[in-house]
Amino acid sequence: MTTDITGTFMDARGRAYVQDGSVHAWVWFAALVPPVLLMVAIAYQPWIDPGDLLRDPLAVAELKTECCKVYYGAVSNLGVMTWIGAAVACLFAAAVLAARTGRTSDVSFLIAAGLFTGFLAMDDLFLVHENVLPAFGVSEPVTYAAYGTLGLAYLALAWRPISDSHYILFAVACCLLATSVLVDWQVHSDHRLRIVLEDGAKLVGIFSWAAFHLAAAWGLLTDELAKARHVSFG
Repeated sequence: MTTDITGTFMDARGRAYVQDGSVHAWVWFAALVPPVLLMVAIAYQPWIDPGDLLRDPLAVAELKTECCKVYYGAVSNLGVMTWIGAAVACLFAAAVLAARTGRTSDVSFLIAAGLFTGFLAMDDLFLVHENVLPAFGVSEPVTYAAYGTLGLAYLALAWRPISDSHYILFAVACCLLATSVLVDWQVHSDHRLRIVLEDGAKLVGIFSWAAFHLAAAWGLLTDELAKARHVSFG
């Protein structure tokens, strides 16, 4: 490993990066602290049924005799916006890298990340796996199997960039999202605890997924900038 006067490190593969422990800490903070605090506040506030905030707005409206309140599905909408933000960031970073470098593996990773995250956003927004596919006779086990296959395909394509980034955070995101799916699939109850557990795991999982991909995209962009500086100073 070598370094130049800018403080940039060059690894054995010639990739440049800046080691900064504070960046690593902020990624974990952004992934876990805001959604956990939000879920605690929702679970313990006495004014609004947590389900009204956590469920999809259409699902809440269907259950209510009085429609509609502006806060219906607020947390669900926040999750969709987070999915979309992460997808757009990955695709934008892919476009920048494609214009500046020939590292097709990194560009492919960001494109795959953006498209897969965008797919998850559209599924969440339009309730594809809950309402659309069942209307066409596609059962939940088939749907979850198909989504799991897509996830494994993404992992197979992107395992190297994932392993080079905050891979533990990626694993945490996957476990939380899987927990949410499992609770939704196996536990059929409108109990407050089940709703908070399912949607809480989902929200923290979405934030963790987004934080991981934003950090990975940022790392690849700053890697390219640092490499350019290394060449200019070299």
